[in-house]
Amino acid sequence: MIETIDLPELTAIGIMVKATWEDLPRAVPAAWQELFAAETGATSFLEVSISREDGVYRELVGYLAAKITEVPDGMISLSIPPGRYLRLIHDGALEAIPDQYARLYAHATAHGLKATDLKLDFGYSDGLPPGRHELHVALASEQLRLS
Repeated sequence: MIETIDLPELTAIGIMVKATWEDLPRAVPAAWQELFAAETGATSFLEVSISREDGVYRELVGYLAAKITEVPDGMISLSIPPGRYLRLIHDGALEAIPDQYARLYAHATAHGLKATDLKLDFGYSDGLPPGRHELHVALASEQLRLS
């Protein structure tokens, strides 16, 4: 079931990945391996798809943290603004996640909603096993219009 939800501002700390579509299947798992080896003490992991420009994707592989959390060497902190999202629960293989995101984008189009490139994927754990993921696609903010 696809639903519309509001999320508060979130802070994520992690490893930035910049790669082409072809290189993402190698670059992202390598970043996850590096993150899990860092022993951050984190328990809530996510991947943030930030943007796609000139064929290069920017993804943050990381974990949720408080705003004042110290950022480990080699990692960055990313502030995710509050907003409205489409959400879908996926329970299965990681390889099927892109198809689930396609469903979210198709839903947005069918309902006249403007989806953005910002995506959140909660549910990762060490070893990257299949399992439950909460997939989110950010919706564009409504602009006030005078009539």
